[in-house]
Amino acid sequence: MDNTTNNTKLTAVYAAIGHLLMHMFAAFYFVIVLAIEDAWGYSYNELLNLWFLGSLLVGLGALPAGWLSDRWSRSGMIAVMFVGLGISSILCGFSSNKLMLFFSLSLLGLFCAIYHPAGISWVVNTSKETGKALGVNNIFGGVGIGLGAFFAGALIQLINWQSAFIIPGIISLITGVFLINHIRSGQISIVNITSEKFSKSPSKDQMLKIAIIMLISIACLSFVYQILQTSLPKVIDIRLANNLNLTTSEIGFIVAAIYIVSGLMNYIGGVLADRYSEKSVYIAGIIGQGCLLLFIISLSNVWLIVFSLMIVAFNSSILPAENLLLAKYSPEKYQSLVYGIKFIVSFSIGPIALLMISHSFEISGDFEYLYMIFGFVMIALFIIVLSLPSQQVKSGTAG
Repeated sequence: MDNTTNNTKLTAVYAAIGHLLMHMFAAFYFVIVLAIEDAWGYSYNELLNLWFLGSLLVGLGALPAGWLSDRWSRSGMIAVMFVGLGISSILCGFSSNKLMLFFSLSLLGLFCAIYHPAGISWVVNTSKETGKALGVNNIFGGVGIGLGAFFAGALIQLINWQSAFIIPGIISLITGVFLINHIRSGQISIVNITSEKFSKSPSKDQMLKIAIIMLISIACLSFVYQILQTSLPKVIDIRLANNLNLTTSEIGFIVAAIYIVSGLMNYIGGVLADRYSEKSVYIAGIIGQGCLLLFIISLSNVWLIVFSLMIVAFNSSILPAENLLLAKYSPEKYQSLVYGIKFIVSFSIGPIALLMISHSFEISGDFEYLYMIFGFVMIALFIIVLSLPSQQVKSGTAG
C-alpha cells in the first residue's frame, strides 16, 4: 500500500456499517409494504411497483458511483451514501401518498447504488487477508437484510410503518456525520488507498473469456438473490401464515433469521477463498442453489424456511470468491468502475425480477414457476462456470 495515513480498523468498521445499512434500506420495504397495504388500501402489486425505479437506480447508479470513487474518493462516496440514505428514508416515512413515496423510494435506491463499487474497493485495498475481510464485510450485508426485516416488523408492531423508515434514516445520518468527522481529522484517508496484490493483469483473450462468463454468472446469481429477497416474505405469508398463525411482524422475524444466519456463511466462504481455488468455491455454491431451488417449488411446511435459508447461505458464501476473481482480473485504477459494472448488472436485474414476481403472483398467486425456472438456470450456469480458467490451490494460511 502507499503511505497514505489511514486507520484500517476504523475503515473496516465504517465499511461494515455501510454494507449493513445499504442492504437494510434496499430490503425493508418488502416488509413495510405489507403494512402500507393495510393502511392505504392499495393492492400489493400496486405498492410493490413503487420500488421499481428505486430498484433500477440501485443498479444504474453503480456505474457513475464507481467512476466517482476512482476519480475522487471511496471514503468520501461512502460518507455521501450515509447522508443520502438517511434523508431519503426519512422522506419515505413522511410520505402521505403514492407519488411522494415513489419519489422517496427512488432517491433511496440512488444512494443505495454507491456502496458496492466504492465499498468493495475500499475493503479490497485496505485489508491483508482479503478473502476473510470480504467475508466479514459480506456478513454485514446479509445481516442488514435480516435486520431490515426485523426492525421493520418490530417498529410496525410497536409504533407504525412510518417509524420503520424514519428511525433507520436518523441512524444513517448520524453515522455519516461521524465518518465525515473522522475523514476531516485525518484518521480515515480521503485519498484512495491502493494495494499491490492485484497489480498483475491477465492476457486480453483470457480477460475477455472471464468477463463474458462472469457477467453471465453475476446476472443469474442476481436473479436468484432478487427473487428470493423480494418474494420470501410473501411466499411465507401465502404458504405458512394461516397454518402457523403468523403476523406480519413474525414473518419479518423469520426473514430476518434466514438472512442473519445465512449471512454468517460469508466468513466461511471468505476463508475458503483465501485457502483454495476461488473457482471451486464459486461453482460449489452455484450448484447448491440450483438443486435447492427445485426442492422449494411447492413446499408449504417448515422445510420451506430451512431450504430457503440454505439457498441464501450458498448465495452469500460465494460472494468473496466472486469479488476476488473480479479483483484479480481488473486493472487497479479501474477497480471501482469494474465493481460498478458488476453491480449495475446485478442490481439492474432487480426491476426485471420485480416484474416477474409481480406477474407470477398476478397469474398464479404464488412463485413456484420462477423457482423451478431458476433452479434449472443455476444448473446450466454450473456447467458454464466450469470453463473458467483453473487456478492453483493456495497453500499456507489465509492471506
